[in-house]
This record gives sequence, C-alpha cells and structure tokens, in this order.
Amino acid sequence: MSKRPLNLFESAVSRARVIRQGDITQIVIDGGGAFVTFTQEFYQAQKWAMPKTATGNMITDRGRFFEQIGTLISRPGSMVSTRGHSKHVEQLARKMNQAGYEIGEWMLPPELKDIATAHLRSAARPKKNDAAADGAPPPPDAPAAKADEDDDAPAWLR
Repeated sequence: MSKRPLNLFESAVSRARVIRQGDITQIVIDGGGAFVTFTQEFYQAQKWAMPKTATGNMITDRGRFFEQIGTLISRPGSMVSTRGHSKHVEQLARKMNQAGYEIGEWMLPPELKDIATAHLRSAARPKKNDAAADGAPPPPDAPAAKADEDDDAPAWLR
C-alpha cells in the first residue's frame, strides 16, 4: 500500500505550527522564524495550495505557498519579510496589538513603529488637572507666568 503524496499546503506547513487567533493567523516555522497574516488571506492561500501536488522539496513548497500571502508581518530572521500595502500592514499590526502580541518584536516599517508604543503614549497623557501640559489656560487664581526676559531689550518691551 503506497502513501498518498502530500499536497503543496501539507508540504509547506510541515514542521511548522499554524496558530489561528480570530482575524489573524500566525505561522511558526521550525528554524525559519514566524509571521502573522490575516486569517482570510491564509485561508485563500490554503485553498489555492490544497489541490496542487508538492514538489518534494519543502523549502520550494513553502516559498510557493507563502508567495500567495500578500500581507504579512514577520519576525526578524524569518524566511519571509514583512510585506503588503502599508494600509493593510498597519491594520494587521493593530490586530496583533489587540491580540496581545509584543509588536516591538516584529519587523514593522519605520512609519508603523509607533503602533508598538501607542498604549504607552496613552498612559503618559497629562491628567485633566495638569492644565499647562494640555494647553488649557491657567486657572484665574494662578500667578501670571513671567515671559522670558531679554536683557538687551528696553525695559518698556520686557
């Protein structure tokens, strides 16, 4: 009795873990890093790869399968790099942040690095009673702030 040949999807994800978390899916590749993509994109690539016969070379099969995923965010040292339209990559990064991923550990374009610290910035916002920090006028009973004095200016300008 002969074993049925692997399809492209089975070969591509062999020695890898597929972790589905609602709208996002993480693929952790033994010795090849990890990446996260939208679950919908992962399913589309899976559907594309299932009817195709594997080549017998797992690396080639992974490459062919991963090419079908248009938007992904990878970890440093992964066999695939972060890619996709910037709007979609940002959307994916936000979903990862909501799912509890430590975004700073993933390869994001420089313009999206602030997503990694967005929760820290919101915690550092000034409190309502810190009027000077948020640009609100000082309370009426507060002493007037002295303007910086310019020693070279005439007294009537100071």
